[in-house]
Amino acid sequence: MLLFGSNDACLPGSDSGQHVPLETYKTNLRKIIQHQTVKNQNPRLILVTPPPVDEYSLETSDAAKGILGTRRTAEHTKLYADACREVGQDLGLVVLDLWSMFMEAAGFKPGEPLPGSKKTKKSAVLDLLLSDGLHFSAEGYKALFEGTMTTIKRGWPDQDPTYSAFVHLPWAVAPKHEAETP
Repeated sequence: MLLFGSNDACLPGSDSGQHVPLETYKTNLRKIIQHQTVKNQNPRLILVTPPPVDEYSLETSDAAKGILGTRRTAEHTKLYADACREVGQDLGLVVLDLWSMFMEAAGFKPGEPLPGSKKTKKSAVLDLLLSDGLHFSAEGYKALFEGTMTTIKRGWPDQDPTYSAFVHLPWAVAPKHEAETP
């Protein structure tokens, strides 16, 4: 699984120093995916879009750390999710569209302001999924897990984790090692 873009999507000129221009972000994703050491492993890759951000929670979280000013916006982060989807489609990869999953859960309708944006009211759903407006909460990680399972089943039905055999013996029948006494 490759999940890049949340930090890259910082606004240009923000004091975080993390901003990566959109075209460079796309180039970097391609370089990682097409790097010879990755290709040598012949992996089944899942490209994960960056999730949305919640500007309201980010503002509060950043202010608590003494950070003033806007570092990320919902609209700017969407550009990176779109770019990630584009790279995945161009390279024929399975994509877990986490951005769309979170936005659908938040009730987003195309043409309306993005949930998480200051152009609309605070999203209770994003507040539940993101602990500080950027990082996953327990519910966000649960959504990531569920999305991953669905993506594996859709992309590689033969790898459906629900039906995978045990790699190791169950504990009850595994060989036991008796501890030696000194």
